[in-house]
Amino acid sequence: MSSKRSKNPALPVLADAFRLASVKEAEESTRDLAARLATTELRRVSHPGRITWEPTDQAEPVPVPPTVVDGDGDLWLRDRGTGTWTMPEFDPKEFPARCGEVLTWNELAREFGPLTALADDRRMGGGRR
Repeated sequence: MSSKRSKNPALPVLADAFRLASVKEAEESTRDLAARLATTELRRVSHPGRITWEPTDQAEPVPVPPTVVDGDGDLWLRDRGTGTWTMPEFDPKEFPARCGEVLTWNELAREFGPLTALADDRRMGGGRR
């Protein structure tokens, strides 16, 4: 996905991490993961009041946040009834088809992470901070 869509410019996005020398120097096969992990760290440093989960954090946090921002800065909402996640601003002309699907936490974290809680609240759900 493209970071130009980011509606939260103060929150670091994947495009920021892809400019880092450490990410550029990573092997091509691992560059995407390196950028996702670097974005995680950039967010944790720049927004210490928010919880950010790595793309490898597969255990759903308890309590689960009602909203998260993905690696590109796009918002995802959790359906309390089903526990699944959807992108409310999905537009098939702007986003990959996968963004229009209903995803589990594992799928969302793995494919679109890092995930960051929208609210500044360190008491929110587990995972590393």
